[in-house]
Amino acid sequence: MSIKLDELDLKIVDCLNKDGRLSVTDLSNRVGASRPTVTSRLRHLLERGALKVKGGLDAKSLGFKVATVGLDVKSEGERGRVLETLRNCPRVLSVYRGLEKASLALFLWGEDEETLKSTIESYQRLADGGLTYTHYLGTPLHGDTLIEPCMEKSEKAHCGAYCPNCSSYQNEWCTGCPSTKFHKPTFLTG
Repeated sequence: MSIKLDELDLKIVDCLNKDGRLSVTDLSNRVGASRPTVTSRLRHLLERGALKVKGGLDAKSLGFKVATVGLDVKSEGERGRVLETLRNCPRVLSVYRGLEKASLALFLWGEDEETLKSTIESYQRLADGGLTYTHYLGTPLHGDTLIEPCMEKSEKAHCGAYCPNCSSYQNEWCTGCPSTKFHKPTFLTG
């Protein structure tokens, strides 16, 4: 199901992209439409999922590393299981259905290269076909790559991993899963 947008929708999104903190009044003035019209358009854009308004940590500013990874998952049932695990992983920014050898393509992040490598190694154990490719991209040079902070902490990661049992974590090659109380973020002060 595709969503159709018109010129006013695009003007609203463009203004919010430049300054997501605009009031409805300021937004109305900038796009040349009434407050009720802009409010209605915003509601519809949000309800249909065409507009996302969120905050996050900027990967570029914090020097985080990103990579793309291809996973080969042999069966449709297995793909669903792996996809559910990946949806809950705080290191996965997005997942795509692969078009070539990889049946799933991932875009992920880590605070540093070691953490990113450790994360990628853990994903290899998820899929019955394993990794088909890994592209380390480094720190973003342009564009917004937003990282959602995990404020709720648990003993185990969503995938069932327990950081203290992981050799990468024990050897300080990985900062740990951001969703666990064992995470040691390198970007926090004090």
